[in-house]
Amino acid sequence: MRRVGVPNGLKAVGYESGDIARLVEGTRPQHRVTKLSPRPAAEDLAAIFKDTLVVTILLP
Repeated sequence: MRRVGVPNGLKAVGYESGDIARLVEGTRPQHRVTKLSPRPAAEDLAAIFKDTLVVTILLP
């Protein structure tokens, strides 16, 4: 990612932890993402957004 200049996570493109609730709400209408979920996905989506604010790459 560094070599090609890809921004490191959502924070690098301007999002903060305070934006997570709005990101989750913005995801809900995208039925291709949420329609097949066997349970409400809001908490899982929030965790995904939180975890991707800054991406840590573990190399083998």
